[in-house]
Amino acid sequence: MKNLLLVELTRLRWRRAVVVLLVACLLVPVAICLGAAWNTRPFSDADVAEAERLAQFEADQPYIQQEIERCQENPEMYGGGPDVDCVEMITPSAANYLYRQTLDVGSVLDNEATAVVSLLAVVLLVLGTTFVGHDWNTGSISNQLLFEPRRRRVWAAKGLAVLLVGLVVGALALLVFWGAVGVLVAQRDIAVEPGQWAVVRNTAARGVLLVALSGFLGYALTMLLRSTVATLAIGLGVAAAGSIAVLATFGEGAQRWLLPTNAYAVLDNGYEYYVWSPACDVMVQGGTDPCTQTISLGAGATYLAVVLAVVVVASLVSFRRRDLP
Repeated sequence: MKNLLLVELTRLRWRRAVVVLLVACLLVPVAICLGAAWNTRPFSDADVAEAERLAQFEADQPYIQQEIERCQENPEMYGGGPDVDCVEMITPSAANYLYRQTLDVGSVLDNEATAVVSLLAVVLLVLGTTFVGHDWNTGSISNQLLFEPRRRRVWAAKGLAVLLVGLVVGALALLVFWGAVGVLVAQRDIAVEPGQWAVVRNTAARGVLLVALSGFLGYALTMLLRSTVATLAIGLGVAAAGSIAVLATFGEGAQRWLLPTNAYAVLDNGYEYYVWSPACDVMVQGGTDPCTQTISLGAGATYLAVVLAVVVVASLVSFRRRDLP
């Protein structure tokens, strides 16, 4: 089995499409991190100067003086008392033109990190289906079984190769991403809440597992369908069209049974979604929101495990019993 696994790893490494996808796995976190760094960059002297210019230009407009005079005549209309400083309250300042989101580890975890894991999962899904889809398209799978006729071992070796690559690539990509975020946080001297990095580590670990299993799912599904196109079509249908159709038919409560929402529940240690009911019209003092439902980590993991198990079993049975081209 070891030699067979090494052969499959070598075949996977020499597949040019796979190499391109592996490079993409490393470029995705770098690109997203650069985008987060740029969008949260500190204000430069040029930014401050431009904001001051815009504030002065706005302050010189006639309507500003008119607004100040109205405020001084009737300050109550502007939410102030007799001592309100109408000039300070109404005159534009440079701060009005300096608005930019600051870098926050919690916000990155909820947004950019989730995007990284989602994109990596898609890339690994494509990698898994591309790797074995080539064997079915060219018919080389029959030649491979001449050297190793035990189909179950061949299936397992290929799947394990995809799974191991997914684990390594996912871990490396998220390490690069969070390492870069950590450097930015340290450079900008941003305070991080106690325990926040522990949450990041746990979330990243679950993300690595999801990325690897996504590639393994793509592999198993392609071994079942024997077509790269069919696997990608099903993946796109489940992720997009299928989710929309289910929600349109069964309402927002159907989110409990959607693949993406259960994946998010595993990644984020729970997923909350809104479901309307008559109880929503009643104001609840304290307690839980009657309109909010939660998919727990355990429930999401169970759902994904069942889906993966069904596909794997069907794929193995099909590969062992169906005739080869």
